[in-house]
Amino acid sequence: ALVLGEERVYNPEATDCVIFSYGNGMPMSLRAARQIEAKHGWKVRVVDLRWLVPLNHVAIAKHAGACDRILIVDEGRFSAGIGEGIITAITEAGHGGKPLQRVVGADTYTPLAGAAFLVIPKDEDIVAAAAKLAKD
Repeated sequence: ALVLGEERVYNPEATDCVIFSYGNGMPMSLRAARQIEAKHGWKVRVVDLRWLVPLNHVAIAKHAGACDRILIVDEGRFSAGIGEGIITAITEAGHGGKPLQRVVGADTYTPLAGAAFLVIPKDEDIVAAAAKLAKD
């Protein structure tokens, strides 16, 4: 049974990198996690936030604190997206000094039908963000 506000965690024992996402970002994040593990040798935890209002700041802080690197996959826009709230939760919990990358959609109007896929993140964008974390 779903508990209001509760996250779902994939590979909870992983501590090399955590990916926070929701909705359409979840299939991308799970696929990208496998590629990141193969490419960098990291164990990747993936957290499905499932509830966006209110954001579960306690869960976000817990998973960010347990992992060495942080990726945020937000299918929304760069400006005023859910990712900004996730970063705020991480920073307010004192984990803002960790290597962090945000993968987001383009800052644009919301296109319809197939055009939406032109502005939302892709698996390869997540893997590229992890490569930036590997340099930190």
